[in-house]
Amino acid sequence: MPKLLILGGGYGGLAVAQRLDAVSRGRTEWEITLIDRRDFHLLQVRVHEVAANTIPVEKVSIPFKELLDGRKIKFVQASIDKILPNEKQVETSAGTFDYDRLVVALGSETRYPPIPGLREHAYPMKDLDDAIKFRKAVIECFRSATDPNQPPLKPVDERLTFIIGGGGLTGSELAGEMVDFCSDLAERAGLPQNCFRVVLLEGADHLLPTLDRQYGDYVRNELRQHGVLVATNAMIERVEKGTVHLKGGKVVRGNIMCWAGGIQAASVLKESGFEQLSDGRIAVDEFLRSKEYPEVYVLGDAASIKDKRTGHTVPWTAQYAERQGHYLAENLWDEERGLKARPYLPFSLGTAISIGRNEALTISGPLKLTGVPGRLAKNISYDNYEWNIRYKPRILKV
Repeated sequence: MPKLLILGGGYGGLAVAQRLDAVSRGRTEWEITLIDRRDFHLLQVRVHEVAANTIPVEKVSIPFKELLDGRKIKFVQASIDKILPNEKQVETSAGTFDYDRLVVALGSETRYPPIPGLREHAYPMKDLDDAIKFRKAVIECFRSATDPNQPPLKPVDERLTFIIGGGGLTGSELAGEMVDFCSDLAERAGLPQNCFRVVLLEGADHLLPTLDRQYGDYVRNELRQHGVLVATNAMIERVEKGTVHLKGGKVVRGNIMCWAGGIQAASVLKESGFEQLSDGRIAVDEFLRSKEYPEVYVLGDAASIKDKRTGHTVPWTAQYAERQGHYLAENLWDEERGLKARPYLPFSLGTAISIGRNEALTISGPLKLTGVPGRLAKNISYDNYEWNIRYKPRILKV
């Protein structure tokens, strides 16, 4: 029986495993093994909501045991140490695994540009542990501020100033929901609602630089109305404890900083012999195969995929990773049945950006929803994804 080894149980890796089992109705000849360092599937796009205490931890972590139960998929919890494409092996903390086909869907990690002090003094916002640590730190700031042994709070106090570096999707969404979180904490502590500040710094001239400027400008205006202090063209030069130095000599002082300014491909890929771009991603062909090793497929944040119709690189987002996984699973099943593989054609279902806990901007084709309707649409997309991974494959197999 040929071995299909999937590295990473995120949006792309889980989609390959579940979809292949579903479309084949459990009759695939592939021996499927899914390896992930966690024992749960992380809803990465909602991590910032845990950081801002919008949702509980349980809402973003679904055990693989539940998602893979009753399916012909073996799960192994292990970290990936090294990929050996010439030997068709992967070394992990749980031993060495052989494969006939390999799916690399290891996601990404926080990218720290060469800014002195950034790594040492800023919380990342990529993993669930990052969100939990950040949330605890914010709560501790309010607890300390009400300590009778501490000096009284000033009208604009650095002890309750929270700085977010990076005005992309994660940073912008976190900033808006942080206002609501801090408002709750202030009320519980008996403090005035103007006792805290949330500052969002973006180096480009508008927020959400990967989207059209009109959307970045809209989100900026809405965040400001929500109470976020937004600064664009704010290039960070160095970070010290409690202080962020900007290009041009400006200084922003605060108690806690979060860095949401970029990601890069998983560092384990560097030593695996694949051709990589400057951001660490692996170049793939139109079938999502490594250009050097055709038996290796690369998905999601680990892959550099060009859309031949536009010439643009496919974005690093969950929706693309999920559909890449579905595409690959269907191609593998077609291959088993002697059918010709079809090339991958990316398309977007839209984008949704939360603005605080109760509002969002949701864009899908010509449709644009704002405010509460936008947030409802965003929540529906979350619920739809969760329903699909929890229940849809089982129904298809009946």
